[in-house]
Amino acid sequence: MKQQVKAVVDATLAALKAAGALSYEVIPPYSVEVPKNPEHGDWSCNVAMVASKATGKKSVELADLLIGNLVDASKLVVAVEKAGPGFLNFRLADVAFQSVAREVLKAGEGFGRQPPRSTGKKVMVEFVSANPTGPVHIGHARGAFMGDALSRLLDAAGHEVIREFYINDYGRQVETLGRTVYKRYQQLFGADVQLVEGEYPAEYVIDIAKTWKAEVGDSMLTRPESEWLPRAIEVGIAENLKAIRATLALANISHDVFFSERSLHESGKVRAVVDVYRARGVTYEAEVGERKTKGEKVRDAESKAAKFADRQLGGTFLRTATYEENGKYVLKDEEDRVILRHDGTPVYLTADLAYHKDKFDRGVDLAIDVFGADHAGHVPRIQSGVRLLGIDEKRLKFVLVQIVSIQRGGEEVKVSKRKGTVFELKDLIEEAGADVCRFIFLMKTANAQFAFDLADVAKQSKDNPVFYFQYGHARCASILRKAEEKGVAFSGTPTDAQLARLVLPEEKAMLKKMSQLSDVVSAAAEKLEPHHVLYFCQELISDFHGYYTQYRGDPVISDDAEKTQGRLAMVAALKQTLKSAFGILGITAPEQMVAPDEE
Repeated sequence: MKQQVKAVVDATLAALKAAGALSYEVIPPYSVEVPKNPEHGDWSCNVAMVASKATGKKSVELADLLIGNLVDASKLVVAVEKAGPGFLNFRLADVAFQSVAREVLKAGEGFGRQPPRSTGKKVMVEFVSANPTGPVHIGHARGAFMGDALSRLLDAAGHEVIREFYINDYGRQVETLGRTVYKRYQQLFGADVQLVEGEYPAEYVIDIAKTWKAEVGDSMLTRPESEWLPRAIEVGIAENLKAIRATLALANISHDVFFSERSLHESGKVRAVVDVYRARGVTYEAEVGERKTKGEKVRDAESKAAKFADRQLGGTFLRTATYEENGKYVLKDEEDRVILRHDGTPVYLTADLAYHKDKFDRGVDLAIDVFGADHAGHVPRIQSGVRLLGIDEKRLKFVLVQIVSIQRGGEEVKVSKRKGTVFELKDLIEEAGADVCRFIFLMKTANAQFAFDLADVAKQSKDNPVFYFQYGHARCASILRKAEEKGVAFSGTPTDAQLARLVLPEEKAMLKKMSQLSDVVSAAAEKLEPHHVLYFCQELISDFHGYYTQYRGDPVISDDAEKTQGRLAMVAALKQTLKSAFGILGITAPEQMVAPDEE
């Protein structure tokens, strides 16, 4: 419907220009939106105000000219009214609403989606990227579902999407994992060795050791560390990644690329990025990095920066804070960051910057990082580092997800990987279901903190938002099945006469809302906010439940065959709209559910 209104406006502008009534080179982008007040019409357009300067006419004068010369509007537009400084408020004919049902059914599974790769943009979404030192736990859950939903949204908006998992398989953490695996391997042969603080005591490491024992027998018991440690690291990472992939599969989440941090070091790309920065003149050698503000920074005594401050004394610093243009600092970081220690070894940030350079070297137009909110401090460092590589920082976006408190019976479910009390994502999925988990983690903006109780989302009630959400689709399916059972099955191709029976205000409102799915998806993808699609579905489902209840005396299936087919067409279109929207978010659309107790 929105595009039909826009087509009328575009055709009218072109006709006026051709007739010499208007003179312009380019009309700036204008909007066609649903008015906040329904009394103002069905659609409102700001073209007269936007195009005023381009046409050299006052907005109210241009509005009058457009209203008096509408082109190809006789079947679509009932009336157009001028409002305020030049808004055009359109009131559309019933047929404009009714035709939506046919358009939805014709589009089928593709409804709401732009053609694949139609934008020509390649977008990479990096998400989860959990350390391969253990399973995916509930601390990773929100980022996992958010990253997957964003990938699906961007794909539906017409972008080429790459889903990537960054494997932190280099450094002390994986060495600790390797040593833990080796100790467990020794214990399987009766060796009296004990884990020390910082190693991984959880049960999954014993399982890894058993797998390794089955592969190599006792051959590693007498080998030197230089031989067994790389092998122990390798088997530990491989088994953990296998478990991570399996858990993500349960959540209906997949990645196109698993990118190894170790590969960056082995290929020389980490050292190479330092050389790039040096060539660009944005590094310096010093004992302590410079800051934007004077004085010494006071750090939290428990922070990593404070504990390892000695490692940042001396070395090569990158001007992530003090880079200047026209005499002004232009980067967001608060202090310059060390990228090579005094002994010449790179820090974690250096590998991260090399990784982001590699993303753009692979031809990515936009890179999106889905981080936990606890990584917020890392964001300005990466942004600055990317800018110092000569890459437009607008090509890099971050989505920071806050922690969600998961409770059971009012008691918070805790996570403690190193203490062996891991509550894994797969446990959450097995308890609540993948759809419930996905819905809960997507129902608010990423930066919103909230809590939910597993007992509440298990209720089969309209008070349960997840149940209420899916029940809308199931109700549509139920109505269509009942029609078939009664011998009046929906034909699948409604006639104009049948659709003409859809004249109730509630029916027109639902059809109008259905027509907006593509716009909602595109806007949600642009904002990187999947919850807008959820809200769209909830509003549509609420409208349908209200309609179904209000017109029980005038039901969808009646003795009036023509009206029955018209309403079944609307129900089938609604079912398809919901299924399409659910699919874009990765939520299943059940065909059958038990009605809530209140019904």
